[in-house]
Amino acid sequence: MQIRGLRFSAIVIATAFLLSGCAGAPQHGAETRAAEVRVYDSGQLTQEKYEVVRRLWMDSWRTAFWVPNHSSKAEGIAALRAEAARLGANGLINVDCLDQGQFTWSWSSEPAILCYGNAIRVR
Repeated sequence: MQIRGLRFSAIVIATAFLLSGCAGAPQHGAETRAAEVRVYDSGQLTQEKYEVVRRLWMDSWRTAFWVPNHSSKAEGIAALRAEAARLGANGLINVDCLDQGQFTWSWSSEPAILCYGNAIRVR
């Protein structure tokens, strides 16, 4: 009887965790923060003037299995800006976008643009 009660409690707790994650209020300022993230050319800043927060889309073991593809360069850079803002960065440097043609494992005929760069915090 106790085991059944423990299972029920575990299910209730797991459900509460899942629902609490879904109930978060959307961040309305996220678009504003992303728009404030500036994209720098590699020659504009010396390394002493910024610190790297994270190398976006290339800094994880997950990239061996999945990287975000976009239908345009502008959409890819907007996604980089949003991710940099989420991480607390105020700039991007070494941004590059690669046109991979049609995504290999997809039935879609849309182009697959891969954009990556470094999220930085300018001092």
